[in-house]
Amino acid sequence: MYSASTDKQAPPPDAGKYIRLGIVAIIGIVIFTLVGNQAVILSMNFNEFGDQFSKPLYYTLISTLILSAISLVRVNIAGRSSIFWYGISTAIGFLGRSGQQPISSNIQSFRDYKLTPAQFVIWQITKIFLFGAFFANIMFGFAAMSFIDGNYLGIENLPNLFSLPFVTPDTDPAYAADKVVPMIPALVILIPPILAAIGMRLVLYVGLHRIINVITSYLQDSNDGKPRYLNYVSTIEGILGIGVLWAGFNLFFTDQIDYNTRYVIGGTLVIGSALIAFSIVDRIRARVLTHMFKRDVYIRFLTIIAIAIIVLGVVSVNNSIADAKKIEFLGPYTAQQIGVNRYLGELTNVQENIHDVKLTSVSPNNINNYVKQNSDVLDVIRVWDWEAAFAKLKPEIGLIPYVDFEDNDILRFNNTLYWTASMKPILPTSVSLENRWYNEHLVYTHVPDGFLTLEATSGQIVDSSEFFQQREIYYGEGGLFEQTWSAYPNSRGSNSAELGGASYAGTGGLDISPPLSWIFEPNFLLSFPAESVHIMRYKDVNERMETLYPYFLYDLFGRELDSLPVTDGENSYWLIPLIIGFDTGDVPWSVGNPYLRLVGYALVDSYNGDIQLLKTGNDFFSEMFASQYSEQFEPMPAWLEEQIRYPVELFNWKTEMYNIYHVTNVETFIQANQFYEIPRGLDTYYVEAKPPGFEQTEFLGLLSLELKGSQGRNLAGYMVVENDLTNLGNLQFYEVPLNSTTKLIGPTAVREALDRDPEFAQLKTLLRNPRIGDNILYRVGAHDIYFIPVYTAGAGGVVAQLGTIAAVGAAFNGEYFVGLGDTQEKAFEAYLKKVSGVAPAITTPDSDYVELDRVDRIDVIRSVFKENGITIAEPTSIQIPLSFNEGSMFFFTENDRESTEKFIDKFIDNFVKPRSDRVFMWEEGNDLNIGTVYVKDEVPEMHYISIEVGS
Repeated sequence: MYSASTDKQAPPPDAGKYIRLGIVAIIGIVIFTLVGNQAVILSMNFNEFGDQFSKPLYYTLISTLILSAISLVRVNIAGRSSIFWYGISTAIGFLGRSGQQPISSNIQSFRDYKLTPAQFVIWQITKIFLFGAFFANIMFGFAAMSFIDGNYLGIENLPNLFSLPFVTPDTDPAYAADKVVPMIPALVILIPPILAAIGMRLVLYVGLHRIINVITSYLQDSNDGKPRYLNYVSTIEGILGIGVLWAGFNLFFTDQIDYNTRYVIGGTLVIGSALIAFSIVDRIRARVLTHMFKRDVYIRFLTIIAIAIIVLGVVSVNNSIADAKKIEFLGPYTAQQIGVNRYLGELTNVQENIHDVKLTSVSPNNINNYVKQNSDVLDVIRVWDWEAAFAKLKPEIGLIPYVDFEDNDILRFNNTLYWTASMKPILPTSVSLENRWYNEHLVYTHVPDGFLTLEATSGQIVDSSEFFQQREIYYGEGGLFEQTWSAYPNSRGSNSAELGGASYAGTGGLDISPPLSWIFEPNFLLSFPAESVHIMRYKDVNERMETLYPYFLYDLFGRELDSLPVTDGENSYWLIPLIIGFDTGDVPWSVGNPYLRLVGYALVDSYNGDIQLLKTGNDFFSEMFASQYSEQFEPMPAWLEEQIRYPVELFNWKTEMYNIYHVTNVETFIQANQFYEIPRGLDTYYVEAKPPGFEQTEFLGLLSLELKGSQGRNLAGYMVVENDLTNLGNLQFYEVPLNSTTKLIGPTAVREALDRDPEFAQLKTLLRNPRIGDNILYRVGAHDIYFIPVYTAGAGGVVAQLGTIAAVGAAFNGEYFVGLGDTQEKAFEAYLKKVSGVAPAITTPDSDYVELDRVDRIDVIRSVFKENGITIAEPTSIQIPLSFNEGSMFFFTENDRESTEKFIDKFIDNFVKPRSDRVFMWEEGNDLNIGTVYVKDEVPEMHYISIEVGS
């Protein structure tokens, strides 16, 4: 029966409630998945790597506890204040206040806010868990444990630091060696994190706490109608005073100390002390007074300004005097800079040799015999450079779409140099998106034949299996190794999805079973719901090393460290240098140069991913690391003695340090007229060579050096580094005396000599735009010779062929000598014939020539147009229907400048000025083209000249 009660409908379901629950559930699942995934990865790392993974975590935890405790943990249980909980309490008060109440009534005084003793203690512990990750510093934790074990890292010498700015040292670098060097370990690894932690504590508990206290006290006092301004000012003065004192204290930890440092430190400390004194006086007076007298404000400002003016005045006077008495004022400190940086760069270990450059002729009757006598050097000349080797090896990949080159390194096997190209797996572009996951993780797991080898002297491609019996790479560099992981189900049996039907049988990776495999990769929930899966992660060797040994540098100066493939005859490995690096911002007189050392090497198995550590260093960190990781180190294997190579990055850095700090005379250093530099575009060459003093050819790194700022660009000498294990890292510098009558020409002059040689000019035309290879300096008998290969195809070509070899004499006394030949022996023989007078030398520049580098030559050309009021446009491409070359010439030395300028002036007068005030400039190979556009019969024409400026 109808009634009002029966007419009521049931309330509609609360859809919003279910939606909210669904959202919460989704968020919960996502959080569980993310946390669960990270927990599984952490568990997998512990199971797969054991101590290799847990030790870095242990040192990170130690640093977190120590540094966060210094920064965050409070012991003032009587005060029991907390910014965090005070902020929460105040926020809750704001939420609960009525709209009629003033804001200040809901803000309680920070000074009166206190936690209970139990809350205070618990909060100090909780802060470490909440914020400790921000203080993680693995190197500090490592050093802290070493310190606890009794290695004090020279910290007992730190008191000497505070006397350095106030003592004028001798002009003997030994002072720094005695006072500074012993404390460097502490200053680079222990002290900086502690100073940063103390600074953070001062910011929080002296700065922020006090400022909040002042603000809340002001609000409360204003609410009561009794603001105490003098009390607030005294607190702010105290904060500023402590801050300035802390800044003054940090000035002792500086990388530069000179004759003004003592005054800057003293003035800073005096200002800080004055502010503290004013704070104490004002705090006492605040018991009676509420405001500061205007007179007191003037006194405070004038005091600080007076101190600052006095300090600035003294500094200015000292600088003015030092301009005239640089040696007396700056000399003692420059000497210490030299001493500290020679230690940082290990330059005292560089053997310095005087290289007496001579141009000696060989009797024509003895030339053939002389060539045979020096066959030990001539037989190992590196004829094939990186680009040529790369171009010749590239076709060996053929049409394989799933591998690509990663790197090409010069290696030594059986006293012969080889270019060895290593490869990486890539995903073919033909793989569709829906098949990408399957192919990335289950198919393209490795490189089947990962190494290609080319003999660096003959250019013959060698079967890599002669050296690398194990050529399958499962752990390598780049490509899919870097991008992802690989896996296979343990139930696969003989049916493998891996590339080429390969079935991995090594020890790399680990097995994980459901449900952990589902959390690691959700696809496994449906694909292999009840099967365990073998997972291989960290397959990029640099990432693997960085995960397990994060103490070392794997990128240096913006580039990834060079890892070399090596082999013991059965297994293949990656040889990764272990370089440690520290900032020296707290080391006096370091002027910011880093502390770099080679601790040793890691051998990473390319098939299994196992890591062996090899120690070669003897510095403080090497000893610390060896003591903490003694179980991980293996004896240096005998088979590695010939294949090991000193890191090119460290050799280059030491050479750069030597360029400046080989000068030990203070006056010469300040005058800066004997510094060296590496010629522009020149790289380190690893070669088999026999410099003066070597009894037989050895595997060396070679880097030529010029006198910095010199117009002539002749060589000041060259640096070599030995790679044999017994002498690994030994540096020798061969210095050409500045007053030597015979010069050692540099790379630019060598190219000039070759380009101007008539015989080569004729050959160059026949070869049709050949590519000039590396110009490497060798010592053959008593002759310094550049051997330069000339190729008929560049790196972009399918096939690289050797057109000729040039032997260019490096010793220069006014005449160039160039020999060409099909082999290095014939080229050297042709060179000897020209030196002895059997064949004409022909190429003879003026004795007073000044060589210009390529940039200088282009600047000269630009200046001619600028002087004529003509602007230069540099289009990215030129597309003109008709082009006319109105002339060409070469421009290499200062002697060519006048003729070049006349050539350009003639072009301007005949083709540019009558019609335009703009020209176009573009480059083609070694030529610089400059042209102007005519429009004739509505057809644009480009009229241009070509000036060869070299490469």
